[in-house]
Amino acid sequence: MRNDLSVSVVLIGHGSKVKGFEAPLKKVAKDLEASGRYRDVLVAYLEIAPPSIEEAVERCVKRGARRVKLLPYFLLLGAHVTEDLPAIAGQLRKRFKKQAAITLCPYLGYDPKISAVAEKRLKA
Repeated sequence: MRNDLSVSVVLIGHGSKVKGFEAPLKKVAKDLEASGRYRDVLVAYLEIAPPSIEEAVERCVKRGARRVKLLPYFLLLGAHVTEDLPAIAGQLRKRFKKQAAITLCPYLGYDPKISAVAEKRLKA
């Protein structure tokens, strides 16, 4: 993959009040950022915890991103994935249409690598 520093990524988690809940998602963001493929890799939350998705996208645009990819860090299909996130992405497309293209990527869902992680956890 070619490095395109006009592209920023926003990893979207659900959000929680539990202290330290965000640590794994921040590690994923750090790994993606270390790849050097993206201008920024930020973490945002659908609800409960800051920053909001809107705040993260605004930060990316202010830093010069011309494209922002929203990656839902969700394993299961539900209303957040099918309704809430597409609605938010649509609002963001309208708000930033002159500054940046906003893309909602597919949620994580199933991947054989996730099954391998499940097996690893079962052996722990």
